[in-house]
Amino acid sequence: MPQNKDLKRLVRARMAETSENYTQALTALLSETGLDPLPDGWHMAGTRPADYDAGLLPRGLAYDGRRVIQLRFRAADPPTGFGTVMQSFDATRYRGRRVRFSAVLRGEEIGDWAGTWLRIDAAGSTRALDNMNDRPLRGTTGWTEAANVLDVGEDSASVHFGVLLSGAGAVDLAGPRFEVVGADVPVTMTLRPLAPEPRGLDFGAA
Repeated sequence: MPQNKDLKRLVRARMAETSENYTQALTALLSETGLDPLPDGWHMAGTRPADYDAGLLPRGLAYDGRRVIQLRFRAADPPTGFGTVMQSFDATRYRGRRVRFSAVLRGEEIGDWAGTWLRIDAAGSTRALDNMNDRPLRGTTGWTEAANVLDVGEDSASVHFGVLLSGAGAVDLAGPRFEVVGADVPVTMTLRPLAPEPRGLDFGAA
C-alpha cells in the first residue's frame, strides 16, 4: 500500500485510467494489499459488516515493530453504514471500576468518520457508550492516539470495544490496550445537557 501522502494522487490517476469514481478507485487500490486473518478474539460486526474487510497488514507495514489491523471498505456500491472490528467479554471482574481502551489510529481517505469505541452493557441494554463521534478521525491522517474511558457499573454484564469505520477508505489500528484506570482519569462519554423543564408542549392553534 502506498504511503498516505501518495494515496490521493494514485486514486486520481486510477480514476483517469479507468473512469471509476473516487470511492471505486480508492477501494480497488486499498484491496491490492493482502490482509492476514484477524488475531484471536477479534471479529467483524457493524450495520454493514459485509461491506468491509479487516485483517492484519503484512509484517512489513508494522507500527513501532507491532502488527497493524486494517479495517477497510470493499463494496462495489456506495457506503450506507459502518463496519467494526471488535471484542466482547464478561464484565464481572471489572464491575465498580473505571476502564480504558486505547490505541493508535491512522486514517486512509476516510469517507465519513472513524474511531475507537468502548461500550458497557447490562442485561438487554446499553449502559454507557463512547464511540468518538464527537472527536472523529476523518480523511487521511498520521498515527493518532485515541482512547475511550467508561465506568463499569455494578449491574454490568459485558464489555465491548473496537474500531469502527463509517463510509469508504480505511482505518489502521495498532497497539491496542485495555486497562483499569483510577478515578483521576476522566470518562470520555459526552452527555447532552438536560433542559431544566419540558418545552414545546403547546403546538399552537390548528
